[in-house]
Amino acid sequence: MGEKMKKTLIAVFTIFVMIVAACGGSDSGSDNESSQSSAEDAPSSSGTSEDSSPVGENLDGNNARETLIGLISAVIGLDNEGYVACIVDSVAESEGLTYDEILQDITSEESKTDEAAEAASIACIAELSPEEIRELSEIGEEGSDADEPVEADYSLPAVRIGLMNQENDPIGSFPEIRFGIEGAVNYINAELGGIDGHPVELVTCLQNSVPAAQECAQELATSDLVSVINGVNIWTVAFDFYGTMGETPVIGGLPLFAGDYNQPNARYFNGGSVQVYSAAARFVAEDLGVSKVAVLVNQNPAATAAMDSGLAPIFDAYGIEYEAIDVPIPLTDAIPPVSQANAADADLVMLLAAGNECVPVIRAANQLGIPAESMFYSATCDTEDIYAEVGELMVGSYIHKGGYTDREVWAPDEVWDEFDRTDGLLEKYSPEATDASFTGLGWATMLDIYDLYSEIGYENLTAETIIGTMDDGETRGRVGSFGWSCIYADIGLQSLCQGSALFVEIGYPDGTSLPPEIIGPEGYVNGLDLLN
Repeated sequence: MGEKMKKTLIAVFTIFVMIVAACGGSDSGSDNESSQSSAEDAPSSSGTSEDSSPVGENLDGNNARETLIGLISAVIGLDNEGYVACIVDSVAESEGLTYDEILQDITSEESKTDEAAEAASIACIAELSPEEIRELSEIGEEGSDADEPVEADYSLPAVRIGLMNQENDPIGSFPEIRFGIEGAVNYINAELGGIDGHPVELVTCLQNSVPAAQECAQELATSDLVSVINGVNIWTVAFDFYGTMGETPVIGGLPLFAGDYNQPNARYFNGGSVQVYSAAARFVAEDLGVSKVAVLVNQNPAATAAMDSGLAPIFDAYGIEYEAIDVPIPLTDAIPPVSQANAADADLVMLLAAGNECVPVIRAANQLGIPAESMFYSATCDTEDIYAEVGELMVGSYIHKGGYTDREVWAPDEVWDEFDRTDGLLEKYSPEATDASFTGLGWATMLDIYDLYSEIGYENLTAETIIGTMDDGETRGRVGSFGWSCIYADIGLQSLCQGSALFVEIGYPDGTSLPPEIIGPEGYVNGLDLLN
């Protein structure tokens, strides 16, 4: 049952509890005469005769009725089938619906029986004991508090957080992560009350070259910020980015280079390329069982770092033969490098790319007759636009997921509960956002920051308290995330707080994936623990 239905039921319970209270409570001497008189008009919950069945009931009506009762009872958390059955029967009679039709209705996004259920919950209240009424009252109070949005107080000083991101660069442009971060900031300020009431202010600087990146870093370092998010930035390797930031901590974003992995003033909720590709190597070795891999390596520092620090050590540990093949920037013709990969007689071809290389490589592999199931793509290829263009050629391929999307129909129940709870929020607060792994990364990054800074408290937010809290060994992270903990300092990776990654097989042209082979909890694979 979706979140909408849960909220509806909780609201219903709150309403009828208030009515009971107004009548003096069900344990009063009056025995709730008004409630009882209403209940007299409701259908009997115990009868199974034809008179109690709605007109036009199908042969599976009893099964549908039992399913309804069980489903609603589970949501309520109340062991009183008589009360629930009374509601179900009343709705069926008043609306002239079969039980199957009611079942379909309440599990849809737009339930049409909410008002009837509300009336029935009041009419059937005589089925409840005083203790049960008090129990439902507590549920209603909790639900009403949790569901009430709270806006940040803009009269208070803002929590200023910087964002540096690479965009409008022919080498690689990543606006998706910014869209996700912006949407989360808007959501935090509109519904979560900011950080202790203080609104979050995002100070954004976009770059597309080494000089622009250096200028951005200097600008953010002198802007009186609580912290800076290092989005996706290829050019920070060309200068002392962390030294430029000085006392301003770098929290969140995407680490790409060896120099990002071990910085005293930087902590990333994910482990970037070394996390992804050490985990990918383990996935390839343990799940796919290959003996030789051809790796198409985009000639940028991030891709070479992923190869040298992530893939190579794990491949060596497993005895997997590999051949690195250069992919030039810009990639004007993908046939030569993909032909070289095809000629390597490898079991699998992997692509380490910034994103612009995805479509040419996918088309070249198809043209050269390389089976889709012999291809492995990075998360940069997991975008709505790429699937729309070449998705049919990717079916059967493997891909790294930057996080769960609603295309993972097999995702754990708690992930889908989170999807239900946050349904429409990204579209509402970031209309430009597209369905891409980096969008989800940005959204999750900003919400992780919100949770962390709320835990620390506005009055205590300093570089020392932020870094110290992240280094305390606790595992944190929102539902549906892999969970983060900064525990890798002993292996020279003190900036990394995530060792797990998720890999799937693409099942359909729109990018809907198949369930992964499980070698870690819920399909997660940790490669960093093999580097110890």
